[in-house]
Amino acid sequence: MTLACSALRCGYGREPVLLDISFLVENGTFCAILGRNGSGKTTLLHCLGGILKPDQGRLELDGLNIARLSRQELARLVSLVPQESIDIFPFQVIDVVVMGRTPFLSLGQSPGRDDYRLAWQTLGLLEAGYLGERNFNKISGGERQIALLARALVQSANTILLDEPTNHLDFQNTYRLLGRIKELCRSRGLRAMAAIHDPNLAYLFSDQVVMLKEGRLLAQGPTEQIMTAERVSELYGTETLLAEVSRGLSLFFPALIKRYRS
Repeated sequence: MTLACSALRCGYGREPVLLDISFLVENGTFCAILGRNGSGKTTLLHCLGGILKPDQGRLELDGLNIARLSRQELARLVSLVPQESIDIFPFQVIDVVVMGRTPFLSLGQSPGRDDYRLAWQTLGLLEAGYLGERNFNKISGGERQIALLARALVQSANTILLDEPTNHLDFQNTYRLLGRIKELCRSRGLRAMAAIHDPNLAYLFSDQVVMLKEGRLLAQGPTEQIMTAERVSELYGTETLLAEVSRGLSLFFPALIKRYRS
């Protein structure tokens, strides 16, 4: 079962942002989308999530043509965690999380006991049960990201799309959150695609990468094969080194760091 993108062209108005984008993401895969600011990462997520309609190309989710699905049908299969959240939810976090069940409710139907049970279980899975009774507008930006991830997980057990999911997260929680997403992909067959700013986070956690440069596909495939110093240098337009920092662990560094370490 796959998320398949074929010859995708997408943008805003007459201006294309993405041109000829093709890749496959299997179930159980954590796929990172990498690229400089303005390369089309968010646009790609919006196309995959049905927010934007492609100008050309085809998007299929487990054999289903995304363009032919109703918004409710697609929302049951794909959920999106945005990059930023604003003060629009004057509710407890648990109520924000349970909003993810909306696509499964009929018009006028309220969430039931089972919906709330799932919401509490999901917060617990993310080690965030302590947030449940707190006001969404009064928690930190990082805690909001965790709450919105929980909402996405109760919405779709199939595919989640994340736009810079580590924004506002502190050092520890950045690694904890991405580790949890990777574990869910492995244990539940979840398929996750995340636009990630830091290539090292993609290198450490993702199974697959899609590299975008100026709206075009630079490379895609298994992380360890695709993420070389040469390709990362090309992607970000700066000479990059891949250095071993401990046994079995290597990280990328801009070569210019040597100026400040001499």
